[in-house]
Amino acid sequence: MESLKDIFKLIDEVKFGETVLIEYYRSFIPELTTLGLLYYAREKGLPVIIDDNFDALHVIQKHLEFVGIKEDFKDAFVIKTGGKREVGNVVTRIKFVSEPAIYIKNYEDTGRAIFSKFERSINIVLGIERLFAFVSSVPEFYALLLSVQSFLGNERRKAFYLINKDVASSSEFNPLPELRRIATTVIEVEPTPTSGIFTFRKSTTLELLGRSIEIPIEVVGWR
Repeated sequence: MESLKDIFKLIDEVKFGETVLIEYYRSFIPELTTLGLLYYAREKGLPVIIDDNFDALHVIQKHLEFVGIKEDFKDAFVIKTGGKREVGNVVTRIKFVSEPAIYIKNYEDTGRAIFSKFERSINIVLGIERLFAFVSSVPEFYALLLSVQSFLGNERRKAFYLINKDVASSSEFNPLPELRRIATTVIEVEPTPTSGIFTFRKSTTLELLGRSIEIPIEVVGWR
């Protein structure tokens, strides 16, 4: 089992400019991972930018409350798409429209403006699988993928995309194979009753390839 300090060392191995894909099944993994990344950013003095798609952050916050963890995310800069529940410091709200080209342009303009304000940041992306659920054609599918890909190599951020495998794979256009191609690091997470087992399926750090680490829920204050 890894300690919080050990986890921070692993996050250190991720280079700025990387895109990390974290795949999970329905479980507490989004809560555990989001808190871990938030604590890491605070420890390192880095700003946190959270992409909150369709109130995903609100769900995480409420789940944490039920296990006794009060987290207001007030020091996180939130880019909010869709939904109604504002959590954290919402710096911009992007209206979701069914035409992906319009949404993508709005997001890219907003996203680049926000990332440019900070020399370095941690970017946590929540609920991206729900965006792909609205895709209705191959051109729309690849337009959205290219938008994700356009941020690859942006050395102002370390980006962590948390994606629910069940939801993503049930979409008409499953984004997982292409997102795995785009990502520089791919982590598959298997939940246990009291921990998450994080396996590095792809990594720019050879020592991490194929490595599995078990992270207990207690490391983030979950009792």
